[in-house]
Amino acid sequence: MAVVLESRLRRMQVFNLPHESFCRAQCACTKLALTVIAENPRTGERAPKHLTKRIPGSLTLLALERKGGLANAVLEVPELEAAVRAGHVRVLEQTAEPSQVPSADASMSTGASMSAAPPPPAAPPQSAASPNAGGVAAQVKEP
Repeated sequence: MAVVLESRLRRMQVFNLPHESFCRAQCACTKLALTVIAENPRTGERAPKHLTKRIPGSLTLLALERKGGLANAVLEVPELEAAVRAGHVRVLEQTAEPSQVPSADASMSTGASMSAAPPPPAAPPQSAASPNAGGVAAQVKEP
């Protein structure tokens, strides 16, 4: 789950996630149990018949919405591919699936350090009463 999508339209968009293109690694369809009345054509008898159907999911993007935490398989859906090509949806971030990320054992054997770089220093907060609060440089004239 490493894709962030952004809607570029001022209207809601709904994309169907068909089983054939979206559910390759793991099925994400909803299973629905149905009971129908089936008639035996030979005898004319009617009896309940239980069926299980797979209902594909959908992805809804509201107007100008950013939606994150989506699976990479979303980018293989034909409707979404067409929307990206047309400029209706933008892919903001896409990272590799966990299976494609090198393991920690591989980096340790090469001697790479696992320590992270320290975060950059934070800028000092500016008070609302300071003359430079609006971001305009103040000029001081000496008499």
